[in-house]
Amino acid sequence: RSLKFAATSPPTTMFRSIATKVIRTRVQPAVRLQSTATSIGELQLFNPTEEHASLRAMLRDFVEKEVDPQALKHNREEKFNVDLFRKLGDLGLLGITVEPEFGGSGMDAVAAVIAHEELAASDPAFCLSYLAHSMLFVNNLARNGTVEQKAKYLPGACSGEKIGGMGMSEPGAGTDVMGMTTSATKSADGSHYIINGAKMWITNGTVTGKETGDIFLVYARTSNDPRKGLTSFIVEKGMPGFTLGQKIEDKCGMRASMTAELVFDNVKVPAANVVGEEGGATLCMMRNLEIERITLAAMSLGI
Repeated sequence: RSLKFAATSPPTTMFRSIATKVIRTRVQPAVRLQSTATSIGELQLFNPTEEHASLRAMLRDFVEKEVDPQALKHNREEKFNVDLFRKLGDLGLLGITVEPEFGGSGMDAVAAVIAHEELAASDPAFCLSYLAHSMLFVNNLARNGTVEQKAKYLPGACSGEKIGGMGMSEPGAGTDVMGMTTSATKSADGSHYIINGAKMWITNGTVTGKETGDIFLVYARTSNDPRKGLTSFIVEKGMPGFTLGQKIEDKCGMRASMTAELVFDNVKVPAANVVGEEGGATLCMMRNLEIERITLAAMSLGI
C-alpha cells in the first residue's frame, strides 16, 4: 500500500485509514486525542488531533517494521541507509511541513515533533539525518525561498531524490554563528557569487562517504556588518570547487548519520541561488532554528 500523503486529499483521511490497521506493540502513556493534564511543569505528551494520532500510529508501524531491524547494523558499520531514508519520502515525511503544491504534506510543528520523537526512539542516527534534511534544509527553504526556488528544489527534496543539509558550523565557529569566516563575493555584473571557506560537522555532508551530499543551504559572509553580514545560498553537488573534505568517523554515537567537512574553493553560485535578501540570512536562520531546536528536543524525548 502507498502511505504517501496525497496532495489532493487531506492527510487526516489518509491517517485515519492507516490508523485502523495499526496494532501498537509499545507502551505509550499518552496517545489520547486530548490531554487532561493541567499541572504546570507536568510532562504532556499527547496528540492534539486525530490527524496527529494517526501520524503517530503510522510512524510506530513503520519504525517497527522498517527502522528497528536495521538500526544496530548501520550504526556499527557507520553507514547511512539511503534506501530507507527515501521511504520517508514515500510516506510524505521528508516534506512534512511543506505546502502540498511543492510536494509536501502541509502539516504543522506538532506533526514534525511527533515524527522526530518516534523515529529517534528506534534509531537516533537515522533521525538526526532526517532532521538535517527535513528541518534544516527543506523547511528552511520552504519558509524563506522564492516561489521559483521552491518549485525547482523542493519536489526532489520532499521525495528523497535529493538529500540535503545546512552549512552553518565552521572549524572555528559553531554556536557562535556570527564568527563565520566563509565568504561570498559578488561579481561585478551581479550575476553570481564566489564562495570560499569551509563548513565543519555537517550532517548529511556526505551520504556515501566519497562525495558531498546533494544540496545545501550554506551561510556565507557577504560583508563585515555584524548583524547584516550573512547571506544564504543554495549550493549543489557538482558545482566546480565544491568538494568533500574530511569525513568525521568513529563518533561517540549516531554513527549511521554521516558527518563531514565541506570545502568551498572559488565556488561559483548563481545570484538566483541566494535565499532571501543579501545580508538577511541571520534572521531567517534564527527563525528556522526554532523548529530545529524543538524537533531536536523531541528526539531526546523519543530516546
